[in-house]
Amino acid sequence: MANSATIPFSAHQTDQLSVDAIEEIKLRTWARKNYTEVSQRDDLWHPVILDEMLRIDQE
Repeated sequence: MANSATIPFSAHQTDQLSVDAIEEIKLRTWARKNYTEVSQRDDLWHPVILDEMLRIDQE
């Protein structure tokens, strides 16, 4: 996976961003390896990455 997780999307495209199980694991793994504080996160990152970082925040 590329070093950047910026995958531009708009709210109406979120239904088109569905990923298969393997891709979701890759995105969540990327999020764990590249965790950043909330203030440093890019709103354009894939929703799965943002979700995983929120989960990390709650650990």
